[in-house]
Amino acid sequence: FLNLSPDEVIRSLFYNKNNDSLITVSVYASDHFSTLKCRTTPIEYIRRDQLDAGFPLFESESLKWPGFVEFDDVNGKVLTYSAQDGIYKVFDLKNYSFLYSIPDTNVQEIKISPGIMLLIYDRTPSYVPLKILSIEDGKPLKLFKHLLHRGKKIDFIEQFNEKLLVKQEDENLQILDVWHDTSVYYTYLVTFTVLQA
Repeated sequence: FLNLSPDEVIRSLFYNKNNDSLITVSVYASDHFSTLKCRTTPIEYIRRDQLDAGFPLFESESLKWPGFVEFDDVNGKVLTYSAQDGIYKVFDLKNYSFLYSIPDTNVQEIKISPGIMLLIYDRTPSYVPLKILSIEDGKPLKLFKHLLHRGKKIDFIEQFNEKLLVKQEDENLQILDVWHDTSVYYTYLVTFTVLQA
């Protein structure tokens, strides 16, 4: 129904409440389904069956796999990653304007919470470097190193508002208040089954 061409496969849909539109994220057979293309169409045009009245988004971005686009409804932001250019970019979800970029030098992962982004860098044997940025302007709010158990695999690092959860193989789950480094809580040993895709 929303496909504009026969070789288009819609990978995801996002309702943008800021401007009452539907964003489609698609791949195409013509490039072996490897590049994400984004398009926004006002809901009113969809109701009128004027699907071609929308317009493409982020055309300047190379979103070829393993690049991605992530929509953050809570903060009203869009995060893109261009593996080809080695850069993350943040856009405003209200008008799709570019806000700032983050070079991917040693960035392993980015986690988004209300008002902030957590950058997780490549680990060293004894710690993982972390940086908290303001999601509004990308300014660093805090840089710190979270100590790790040597030789133990990281099962996960998650962020929930100001709390950081770190779980390593065969170790207790650690809950850290990122604004107050001294407030570290340890839970009992928790067993998680990590599913592989």
